Amino acid sequence: MSHFLFVAGTLRERSSSESAELQLSHGLWGCCTALIRDNLTRFLTPDSHALVYVLKVGICADVRITSPVLPLQDMDEFLRDDFKTEARFGFVRVALTKQWASSPQHTHALLQRVLQVPDQAELSRRLSLGMHGLTEEEYRAIVEGLETGS
Repeated sequence: MSHFLFVAGTLRERSSSESAELQLSHGLWGCCTALIRDNLTRFLTPDSHALVYVLKVGICADVRITSPVLPLQDMDEFLRDDFKTEARFGFVRVALTKQWASSPQHTHALLQRVLQVPDQAELSRRLSLGMHGLTEEEYRAIVEGLETGS
């Protein structure tokens, strides 16, 4: 089973928080790069989940991925223009399962511990790619850390 860490970045049109809220409110998550699209296509399973990381906020949500990667043309025409940046390489449909209030400091410490990336610069580099794959064990450890505050 493959899980993912989706990273909502800051866009010209809106902040990372606004981008995440907009995508989640419409039950979708966009593939802003070809690499994200290709990795989702390759590793997505019917039981995949994703944790949503918002820059300067932390991990704020857990979503169940409910579709394969879909082309932008499959999106409602009224939404397409709103998501032209986030979903330029396609999108997946998602269902919100949990939400948390987290801090960037707690999230970074948790990710460094669980992903075994002691170097802050390396963690930041990985997050800047927009998505990170998670094993079942990593996913569960991160969720547990968010729920217990550890």
